[in-house]
Formats: sequence, structure tokens, C-alpha cells
Amino acid sequence: MAGGAILSGPGGRSSQYNRGRITFSVLLACFVGACTGLVFGYDIGIAGGVISYPDFQRRFFPQVLEAHADKDAFCKYNDPLLQLFVSVLFLAGIVGAFLGSFTAKQWGRRPTMMLGGLCFLIGAVLMAPAVHVAMLIIGRVVMGLGVGICVMCGPLFLSELAPYHLRGAFNTQFQLFITIGILVAQCINYGNQNYEWGWRLNLGLAGLPAALLMVGAALVPETPAHLVEVGREEQGRQVLRRIRGAEDVEVELQDIKDAAVAARSTKVNPWRAIFSRKFTPQLVTIVALQVFNQLDGINSIMFYAPQLFDAMGSGRREALMTHVIIGAVNVATTFVAVFTVDSLGRTFWMVEASAHMMACEVIMGVLIALKMDPVTGAIPKDITVGLIVVVCVFIAGHAWGWGPMPWLVCSEVQPMHTRAAGTALATIVNFILTFIIGQCFLSMLCSMRYGVFFFFAGWLAFMGVYTYFLVPETKGVPIEEIEYKFRNHWAWGKLMAKHDAAQEAKVVDDIADDLAAARGTSSCKVDVAKKGKPEM
Repeated sequence: MAGGAILSGPGGRSSQYNRGRITFSVLLACFVGACTGLVFGYDIGIAGGVISYPDFQRRFFPQVLEAHADKDAFCKYNDPLLQLFVSVLFLAGIVGAFLGSFTAKQWGRRPTMMLGGLCFLIGAVLMAPAVHVAMLIIGRVVMGLGVGICVMCGPLFLSELAPYHLRGAFNTQFQLFITIGILVAQCINYGNQNYEWGWRLNLGLAGLPAALLMVGAALVPETPAHLVEVGREEQGRQVLRRIRGAEDVEVELQDIKDAAVAARSTKVNPWRAIFSRKFTPQLVTIVALQVFNQLDGINSIMFYAPQLFDAMGSGRREALMTHVIIGAVNVATTFVAVFTVDSLGRTFWMVEASAHMMACEVIMGVLIALKMDPVTGAIPKDITVGLIVVVCVFIAGHAWGWGPMPWLVCSEVQPMHTRAAGTALATIVNFILTFIIGQCFLSMLCSMRYGVFFFFAGWLAFMGVYTYFLVPETKGVPIEEIEYKFRNHWAWGKLMAKHDAAQEAKVVDDIADDLAAARGTSSCKVDVAKKGKPEM
């Protein structure tokens, strides 16, 4: 893959790190950090199922229930207010991610995760007893604040605590727990579908993963990187010893201290710094990967799978069962990423996923175009089974590729000074795209019909090519040294060298100006002295 070796420079001491052992402390911290994904996953899974419940539709969206008989198979769920219920969470999540970037830097990663869990819990409490749409939407907004904070902070917390040689396996737990949250929610949707109050229970149970996150965050340590950054070096050393299971952690600690010194010496606000030319490669990388995370078409399946399969002629019960099957495949195949990301790497799985997910999108589009009745939505049973298989293969690609890898890489590539802001920006970009797709997918399905699958296939082709050539491989590199991967990259290295040369030229010019000013001042003093000297 495109990338290259690490250049020598500050840091570069990874071979001297004491790997220690995998301690209970670091495993517990990993579990708690991954619970931010559990919160997010539960919400993704529960929303699509709840909006298919007739009682929920009758109470809050009667226009959708009434329209079923009047609209064709592609358009029966195309309702802006219904789509807003699903997607407004992500607008609020943008605000939450921005807020979380400040609390993570000022308060720490641990308190920020607790704040995210609290917001999610309050949102669940508001939604479960809802009696009108406004109450539902307000609950979704508060819940969205929590989701934004959690998604921003979870990968950051995991990357900073993980041993560098296992950072991929640790960080992909975030995606694994997202898939577990989705599966749990899908099972609950399936189990409660026949109860009139089932949707209330489903929404209220969102408080459980939130409470688990809050309690867990109170039991784990703050990350050494944050402790050192705020001047609590000795506490950072003790935490590093605790999570590494070794007394000698001075080499790793020194890399963290060097990064903290560089962060403190940068007077520019992190949000301004991240948009400066110096950090252009990292900025472009995190924005591109988060855009790609959404444009692989996954949320069109995960949000609306029950409606999608209902539109294809399956009954509601069968559609919800299909959703559970998809969720189980999602969990199982995520383990592939967990066990191979630190050996095969990040870019390998993103490129592989691009190729095979593109093939799946094309197959789904062709089958629906040729075999689906556009009015009734009926599809021959053998074709429906084939579609479910293709969807499962598609889900696998996301589970080991475009699901975990963008979050992992985005939490790795930023230096300490911009890390919280960079992770927040990644979350904001992701949520903007999630909102747009969540708000537009059913309308796209209605207007583009089977063409929507070819739309995502085109994006997947572009994503694979971009990743192969422009995303550096970060496996096995300590987080404080990843900047050197960019400096040694065939494209980004040239851009960074050009920036460095411009900075050096500016420094030389500033020194020359200072010397010239100093000489000018001296000359003036000499002239004044000569003019003031009395003639003999």
C-alpha cells in the first residue's frame, strides 16, 4: 500500500518501548471506551425497527400508515417528518462532538465520556413516555448530544490507552461494540413487535448502555497523554505503569512528554491549527475517510432495512427478522478486523471492502431492477433469499473495512495539540453525512429507485482508488510518531516539505529583518553621536 517507512526524527523510539503485558486495567479501560460504541449502535439499531411498528406510526406518524396503500413500493415510507425523527439525532451529535472536543481537552477523556452517557440517558427518559412528536424530537436531540460526545471521545480514549502494537485491535472494539449495540437493538425490536407499548420499552432501554458507560468511566484511569498534557506528569507515569504492567515506561513517557511540549508550545487554538497548511494532510485524510464511511451505503441498509425489505414484499415480521440476521453477520465479521488489523493493516481492509461492497451494490441494483414489481414490491422468493445473502456479504465488507478503519485512522493521525479537535471534526463530518443520508435515503429510493444502489457503487470505486494511493498505512506505529508516515508519503511528503521550506524561508526573512533593524538602530545612534559631538 502507499505509505512508506518511518523517518528518523523526534520520537522514533518505538523499538525501545517496554511492551509489558496486557493488564486487567487496560482491558477494563478498553471495554469502557468501547461502550461509547455500544450507545451509538443501540440507537442506530433501535430507530429503524421502532418506526416500522404500526402503533408507533399510528400515534406519531399516521400519514405514513395511511399512505401505505396509496404509494408504490419504493415510496411508501417517504415522509420528511419520519426521516427527521431518525436523522435529527445526528444534527445534535454535531453540536455534541464540538462540545466534546473542548471538554476532552480541558476536563479529560473520562469525564467527557460520562457526560456523553448522561445526555444519552436523559434522552431515553424523555422519549420512552412521549405522547407527541415534539417530545420525541426533543428526546432525540438530547440523545444526539450524548452520541456526538461519545463517538468523538471513545476512539480517542482507546487510541491513547492502547499498546501501540495492538492499537488497531483495541480501537476496533469501538466498531465491534457498535455492531453489538445494533444487534441487541434489533433483537429487542423483533421481540417486542407484538406489544402495543413495545416501542416505549425499546426506546427506554437505551438508558442501560448509557448507565453502563457512566459507571464504567468512573472506574477507569484518565489517559497518560491527557495527564501529561495538563502538567500531571507523575500521575501520567503511574497510569502508564498500571496499564502496561511494567515499571520501566520512561521511553514511551518521553515520547508523550515531547508531544506535550510541542502541543504547549503551539499558541494557536487547536481548531485554528487543524485548518492550517501545516496539518493539511491529516485534515484531508480524516475528512475523506469519514465521508467515505457514510458513502459506502451502510446506513441506507442499517437505518431502513426493515422498511427496505418490507418494500420488497416481505412482511413486517420477516423484515425485522432479516434485520436481526444482518446484525448478527455485522457482529461476527467485525471480529475479522479485530484479529487482523494489526497484521494486514488499515488500508488493506479499506481497499478490499471497496471492491467487494461495490460488487454487492451492483448485484442488488441489477436484481431489484430486473425482478421487483415496482407497484407491489413483490420479488420471487429465491431472488429475495439471494438479496439477503448479498446484503450480508455487503455488511461484512463494512464490518471489517469501512466501519472500523476510518475511526481508527482518524484517531491516530493527529498530533496531541489537535487530537481532540481532529477527532471531533471527524465525528462532525460523519454526522453531517449521516444526517443527509438519513434524511434523504428514502426520498432517493423513491426518486432513483434501484439506481440508488449504483450511486453508492460509484462512490465505492472512487474510495478504493483514493485509499490505495493517498492514505498512509499506520499499523505498528506509536501514535506520537505517525506524523513521520505522512512526511515519508509520496504525495503528502512533498506538500509537507514545501510547507517546511516556506516556514524556514519565513524564519530566515524574519532574522534578516531583525538584523537589518538592529543595524539601522545602531547607525542612528552613531549618527546622533557624531552630530552631537562639539567641534574643536
